[in-house]
Amino acid sequence: MRKNPFIVLVCLLFIAIHCSVGCAGPRGFIKITIEDNTVRTSTSGAISLQQPANIPLSFKQASAPGFPGQPRPLASAFQKPIVKCKTPEHEVGPACVVDTGPPCILPHRNCGQWELSVQAFFARIGGKVSWPYHPVIDFNDDLGLDCHKTVFEYSARYQFRPRWSIIYSIMPIELEAHYRPPMFPGFMFTSKWQNVYQRLGLMYEPIRTCSGAISVYSSWVLNDTKLCMDNGSLCGPNTAISIQRTRNMVMSGIEFQKCIRTMCNGGSLSCDNRAGVAYLDGAPGIDVQTGLQYSVPLNCGRYGYAKGGYRLINFWEDRNDRKIETFLNGWFAEMGLVF
Repeated sequence: MRKNPFIVLVCLLFIAIHCSVGCAGPRGFIKITIEDNTVRTSTSGAISLQQPANIPLSFKQASAPGFPGQPRPLASAFQKPIVKCKTPEHEVGPACVVDTGPPCILPHRNCGQWELSVQAFFARIGGKVSWPYHPVIDFNDDLGLDCHKTVFEYSARYQFRPRWSIIYSIMPIELEAHYRPPMFPGFMFTSKWQNVYQRLGLMYEPIRTCSGAISVYSSWVLNDTKLCMDNGSLCGPNTAISIQRTRNMVMSGIEFQKCIRTMCNGGSLSCDNRAGVAYLDGAPGIDVQTGLQYSVPLNCGRYGYAKGGYRLINFWEDRNDRKIETFLNGWFAEMGLVF
């Protein structure tokens, strides 16, 4: 009878172990399946987890595989894969910023500065003398004067205000010829033409920017011209025919300057155009020039420049008696200094 309680305890323990194993069988099982880039987990409740979003074609897998023979950790299967983003081709910009160079800056004269220049004018010179009921005398064909000559103009400018300056220029011309006219082959003629063209006035800059300027000017013009024709053999040793005019006129004009390009060394290429109209004293005229200028900076705000272009000067008279008309046109070269 003493062994009966022990047998009963052993039977109860066996029954308890059997019941615990039977109840935990289907609910404690977890199945894990890994295929390609998709992770699926399932239990007895049929739970499934997939990758949250598809990877675009422009993305490239960047995760490195493990070592051979080394199992992949289970925790890494549930992490988002590492990807490398490639910029689309239409969004690819330039590899570097293009250097456009320095801005185009036109040099200007500062207050208190002087400008001195010399211009070589390779002019074609022509003119004629006419009066009523007489034939017209041509400078080149009838008087034998040279039709081409290099003349020089000397100019000065002083900037006494930021936008105001005083301008002055003078151009002396002298031509002389000894010739035998076709209608009088046995006689020697001498002709001489002297002309002084000078201007003195004021210039004002109403418009000025970093790359350009527009100026207007008005000046007093003195045009003193003299033509002498001498033939001592025909009418006596001291016989001479001369015509002299001293014209006091006013010239008004405009000057336009525009920067084209500034070089890396600071030099500037610009266009320089000027046009003036002379009037009063019965002798209208024009003075027009156009060209290019290259300026080179020096130090302390000073600079030098070289200029070249085309120029036209024409004067004629509105009179009833003897008249003189002259014209000069051709290319020119100029050099100047601003200090």
